[in-house]
Amino acid sequence: MTDSAWIKDFGTTFQREKDALQSRIEAAKASSPASPATLQELTSKISKLMTTLADASGSLPSYDQRQYELQVKALEKSVEELRSTTAKPKFAFKRKAAASSQSSTPSAPSTPKSAPDTSASPANASASLSAPSTNLVPSTNLVLSSHKSKYLTITDLPAPFKQESDLALADLDGCVVDLLRADEPALLNISAVHIRNVADSVIVLPLISGSVMLHDLTRTVVVVGCHQFRMHTSKAVDVYLSITSNPIIEHCSEIRFAPYPSALAPDAPSDGLQSIQDFSHIRATPSPNWTRLRSEQQVDTLGLLQLAKDNASDLRGVLAKVLPGRCGGA
Repeated sequence: MTDSAWIKDFGTTFQREKDALQSRIEAAKASSPASPATLQELTSKISKLMTTLADASGSLPSYDQRQYELQVKALEKSVEELRSTTAKPKFAFKRKAAASSQSSTPSAPSTPKSAPDTSASPANASASLSAPSTNLVPSTNLVLSSHKSKYLTITDLPAPFKQESDLALADLDGCVVDLLRADEPALLNISAVHIRNVADSVIVLPLISGSVMLHDLTRTVVVVGCHQFRMHTSKAVDVYLSITSNPIIEHCSEIRFAPYPSALAPDAPSDGLQSIQDFSHIRATPSPNWTRLRSEQQVDTLGLLQLAKDNASDLRGVLAKVLPGRCGGA
């Protein structure tokens, strides 16, 4: 297949997947407030679509790439709007209490009432076809989202999940994400990562075989090894990276790179760090948007994780000592 034919084929496939997702979101909006399972499914599918786009980076024209990314971002915004209209837990608890106070027997038939509402939505057929039941099988798309000031590990991932899974991290503030799996290294094999809207946090991931796509990070430390790395619209981020291809940044500033910590993977390759590409600075002069972390500036990752674990009630205090930008060290 020629390059032009491949680009056209990719565009057709991408639009088909995007339209199916849009239909699913519209169906969820038209029905009663979306369940957590529906929101999880939509977030996972968007993450998978973004991973597909990340894998195609470098092969697509820059204009097409940008348009696809904007379309994915619009999908994510729609899901966030859907999430914000979901019934608040407090109201749900009050309804349950009211129902049980009236009588002890009506609570039994109320259970089958909710089952048909979830599984037999009268939304359009295409949306129904694109929404298989994911509750009974292990998920291949894992999501950690909407957390604040938490120490998150593999035990916080939704279960069940398949050993090889894509991972999405979104809407994290003041968190430490530790997915090194030191105790059970064979439990999870992350194949691709999509990270969006993270602030004042530390993310420590193992070496993965696929791509890492990052959007909208601020004052964050990212530790990861991957085949492909691309970061957009981010500021004040320290990246400890193992990679053999060329890392790409775009619309970013105050990004600092260092090799993946040898304490985590002594033989992790870092050849790609010699050729970091800034798509917002296509000139012969050095990019002003990124630099390299000197050895004395680098964080002891294992020490940081242990300190955060021991002081989980004061994560902000721990993070303030290590984060780049105004919340942390220079």
